[in-house]
Amino acid sequence: MTLNELKEQIILTIRDLKDHGVFPKENHLYDYKKELNFFGINDALEIFMRNLAKDILSFSNGNGGIIILGIEENTATGKLNDTGLDSKNLDLLTKIDLNLITQKFEKITKTGVNIDLQSFQLGTRQFYYLLIEKQNQVLIPINDFNDYKIKKGEILYRASSKNEIANHSTQDFNRFLQIKSNEKNKEFMEIWSKLLPEIFDINPREILIINPKSNQIYGFNGKDNILSSSEIEIDHSEKGVFNVILNAISAGEIGKISDTEGKPLYKIVGEIKTTVPREYISLTTLLAEVVKLSGFRVSSVQLKILMKYLGWVNDENFEVKNPDKNPTNPEYNNFIWLERFDKLKNSFKVVCSEEAIPEIVAVLSDLSNHIKIFKKELLRVKVKASK
Repeated sequence: MTLNELKEQIILTIRDLKDHGVFPKENHLYDYKKELNFFGINDALEIFMRNLAKDILSFSNGNGGIIILGIEENTATGKLNDTGLDSKNLDLLTKIDLNLITQKFEKITKTGVNIDLQSFQLGTRQFYYLLIEKQNQVLIPINDFNDYKIKKGEILYRASSKNEIANHSTQDFNRFLQIKSNEKNKEFMEIWSKLLPEIFDINPREILIINPKSNQIYGFNGKDNILSSSEIEIDHSEKGVFNVILNAISAGEIGKISDTEGKPLYKIVGEIKTTVPREYISLTTLLAEVVKLSGFRVSSVQLKILMKYLGWVNDENFEVKNPDKNPTNPEYNNFIWLERFDKLKNSFKVVCSEEAIPEIVAVLSDLSNHIKIFKKELLRVKVKASK
């Protein structure tokens, strides 16, 4: 569920609590906590994360969720009591900066979370609710975070009334994959059910479909009477055509050209970039420059580990030449990408831009990163004394 959908849901829930004293039972969408555990520390952000980080991950990987703070559950009877929060809890929750929470999760999973934290009142008692939006991608911790009871690689998701570990066993993981597959199928069906009537009304032969993730364009092939695809390069920069188009659509700047025949035609500002060679450097050249500019001994293996840490690649053991699958993350294709060298031989190679050099050097310049990334401090390059 999106934050807007969750806000609509919590409004109805609070109304039922006020008018009828009715509580939804804990399930895949709702969770209750009487109060926060302070763990003997004073840092409001850390207290919040230690209490709720695991739940936030779980709901994000599920269908989103709502946590209400200030409601006590009797574990024996399952009865819920709206006790409210004490002044200590209320004071702490007013200090929470949601931007800092998002930054915390960017360190945990390389992806932020969308949450909302608000107070509400029932009579003289005060409460807080936390809304957690469903994420389109699965959030997976990149390291152990023991204070938050989060383990590296552990996929948490909300099922029924508890947090489950998706990859605890093969059976659990298959069930999780099936859930995600069903969600995607439902999502695609909803999208296509809305698109298809419009497409058929306009004329499918006159429509082009662009897939920005795979750099493919699809259209009707009149010769063979089928849908065909071709490779294109899409400029994803802020001023690139792809974002110009999206911004124009969202701003309502795409106007009618003609409405004399059938459906009106539409004008799109910009042009599609055909494939243009990009300048690049090899990973060998990148490594040599990084060593020279940083002053640290870095091996090719450590360079790949660093790229995985930065999120540029999905596998630190990737093959540079002709990998089985593209190991690079499209989000960072301004630094690293899979370049095709020979179309007939289907030959590929992982390459980098010169922009990657200062990014990596900056990370290595901070000695504290060495232990986090490589589990040891790198040795400095010995400088030969001049004669």
